[in-house]
Amino acid sequence: MQSIFVDDAKCLGCKTCELACCVAHSSSKTLFSPCAAEAVQTRIYVESAGAGAFPLQCRHCAEAQCVRACVTGALSENPETGAVSYAKEKCLGCLMCVIACPFGVCAETRNKEIVTCDLCAGLAEGPACVGSCPTGALSFGSAESFAKERRRNYLEKSVQL
Repeated sequence: MQSIFVDDAKCLGCKTCELACCVAHSSSKTLFSPCAAEAVQTRIYVESAGAGAFPLQCRHCAEAQCVRACVTGALSENPETGAVSYAKEKCLGCLMCVIACPFGVCAETRNKEIVTCDLCAGLAEGPACVGSCPTGALSFGSAESFAKERRRNYLEKSVQL
């Protein structure tokens, strides 16, 4: 399964990923509409603590707690990709998924719908947040490729010491 991974050392907390997410999920695909008229809610949240920042979005967990908590099947896990998806026509608005999400990234919109990261399904270039990150703090790929990159970066830094 491909996922969004974060190199927290590179995150500046600029929230460009949040804006890109809003634009990607707006009907007009422009910056002004989601920020003003449409009030599109982001699916990624940049949280800061002191000098550090970390972008959080749905982790598409194996055996996701939000999916287990959903009594109507509005949230489901794709057996092939592992991605969690939302079907608003099945949702009762009970918010059990919001309560169950261990990361706090399953949220309720102003329209009383649930919003969670959909990995920008349908975008050929992948998740908008990843493509917009000016520092490369976000990447999209497999866990194996992310871990290999982290090991290589660690080795390069160790050799420089």
